[in-house]
Amino acid sequence: MTLGLAILGLFTALLSMAAIFPVQEPKWFGFGVMAAAFCALGGAFSPPHLRTAMPWGVGTALAIWALVGLGTGAISAWLGWAALALGMAYLGLGMLHFLGRVVPPGRLPRFLHVP
Repeated sequence: MTLGLAILGLFTALLSMAAIFPVQEPKWFGFGVMAAAFCALGGAFSPPHLRTAMPWGVGTALAIWALVGLGTGAISAWLGWAALALGMAYLGLGMLHFLGRVVPPGRLPRFLHVP
């Protein structure tokens, strides 16, 4: 979980830099994505309860932020779709973590078994 959050947080930080530095992109979108990246990176090295909740919060925030950006038409389509894809990746990470912790080991798919 820590590694997954850290890797997704770094990719989100890279996406925020791609949204901030070109002059034609609005800065509000890039700084919002950067806030999500800092939350993910902070949550990756936090206590277990915060680490468990962080993918859900960051994924939901990024998905909403991307849909707002795409809906206003103020950002490039690739930025909006990349932010939406990262939001879905965070939600997928949260779902896999939830399944690994809540579902009994006998009922888990093979790829979720912990050695």
